[in-house]
Formats: sequence, structure tokens, C-alpha cells
Amino acid sequence: MMFEKIAFAGASLIIILLLPPLLDGIARKIKAILQSRQGPPLLQTYYDISTLLSMEPILPTDRLGFIVAPYAAFAAALSAGLVLPFGNFIPVAFTGDIFVFLYVLAIFSISMMMAGFLVNNTYANAGANREMMIILSVEPILGVALGIFALKTHTLSISGIPMNLTITPSVILAFIFLAYSIYVECAFIPFDVAEAETEILEGPFVEYSGRLLGIFKWAMLIKRVVLIWLFVSFIVLPIMKNIVDITSLYGAVATLITQLVMLVVFYATSAVIEATTARMKITPIIKQNTIIFVAGLIALAIASLGL
Repeated sequence: MMFEKIAFAGASLIIILLLPPLLDGIARKIKAILQSRQGPPLLQTYYDISTLLSMEPILPTDRLGFIVAPYAAFAAALSAGLVLPFGNFIPVAFTGDIFVFLYVLAIFSISMMMAGFLVNNTYANAGANREMMIILSVEPILGVALGIFALKTHTLSISGIPMNLTITPSVILAFIFLAYSIYVECAFIPFDVAEAETEILEGPFVEYSGRLLGIFKWAMLIKRVVLIWLFVSFIVLPIMKNIVDITSLYGAVATLITQLVMLVVFYATSAVIEATTARMKITPIIKQNTIIFVAGLIALAIASLGL
């Protein structure tokens, strides 16, 4: 039993920390193929991050928050991943961890806003302002989706929700809202307006370099994997519990492998969408998020009626 916990703990850390750059490399290859380009090597993201981490940053300001922001973002992304289920193993599980998940995601966004607002740079300020507007419009959608799941399963535990989930009209709507909010939170095209490399030169990150930029980039990749893993877990665990005994070693391994496969599938799907979609402007995004949030409130009302 102890060996199994150690093995799953190691697997969860590998998935959270080491897998994100590989998935980004796969996504870059997919986008290159769809756009008739050769693209970078599959491991290019590892090379980029390792190179940045080995370089001393150039500091445009002496404000402590500018230096702390990347580390806070990294810690927030890692903390969000530790409350998710990996097979039948949850690194950190407790009642109400759904609130912690939302809280640390907010910390990540606040770190990005700090990064942009603490320097005297128009592009950085614009990126931070856009990040603030997006987070204020999309996190309520994520909260409503998780609220519907919690209401239907009578639990505030992320690991408990998929184990008690049954399909109803409101749950189907919750999956749609969850998928949308996660895609927006991941800052995939067309919702990457906060960075918008070709428009505002990486936005909040424009003044970052070296180690600090590497940590920020790594943290963002971790956040993407964590968010998609949440969605994948809500799909895979309810299905696998009816196929295998998840509490057994065989069932836990099968579930973890299925989660990994679904993670790659959804990440690759996001890459296809990115390669075939143009970036939206911030105003239409806010309007769209507002409409979807209102629809989410209606779905929440439907869920409260037992539907």
C-alpha cells in the first residue's frame, strides 16, 4: 500500500511538473502541421524553459512584487494540481477543496496582474488590464459550473464530485460551461488577449526575462494541464467506476492511463482550434462571457429544481 501511494505520488508530480512542456511541444507540432510549417522539435519547450531558468533576469523595477509574482503563480498552479484525483490517489484531499482550487486559480491571475501593473510599460499595463477583465468575467462561469456539480452530488470535494455524478440536463449544461471556462482560463487562442504576442508583445510578461520569465512560462503550462485534468477527471472517473474497481491497483492504474489519454486528446483538440481560429478582441470576449454567465445562472436554477 505504501509503495502504491509513493508510485502514484511520483506519477502525479510528473504529470503536474514535467508533462506540461511536452504537451506544449505536441501542440506546437500539431499547429505547425496544420499551417504547413515544419515547426520546432517536440522537446523545444523544455529547451526554452531550461535556457530561461539558467539566465539571470534583468529587473526593470526594484519592487518586490515584480520578483515574487512568478513564484506566486508557480505555487498557485502547483497547489491547484495537488487537490485533483490521479487514478484513486489525491495528493491533498479534504472537504471544501473546491474553494481552495478556485482560490489558488485567482492567485495565479492576480500574480499576472501584479506582473503587469508593477512596471511602467504600456504593453504590460494593457496585458494586466485585459487579464483582470477576463478573469472577472470567466471565473464566475467556472464557479457556476462547479456549483452545479456540487449541488447535484451534495459534496464540496473535487475528488468526491465525479464519484457521485449522474447525468441530468443541468449536469450536461455544467460540462459545457466547464469546458468553455477552462478553455478561456487556459488562454488558448482566441482568448489569449492578455499576452497577445503579435499585438502587445506578451502583455504582462513583456518586462520579464531570464529565470523569472521561465518560471512564469512554466507556471502557465502547469495551469493549463491542471485545468484540463480537472475536466478530464469529471468525465473519466464516473465512467471508470462502472467498469473497474477504482480502489484496486489495476483499476487505479487503468483510470490514470485513461485520464492521461484524454488529457492528450483534449490538449491536441485545443491545438487544432488554436491553429484554425483568429484572436478575438477583448470587448466581444467580455460580452460573450457575460451572456454565458447568465445562461449558467439559469442552468443553476434548473439544477436547484432537481433537473
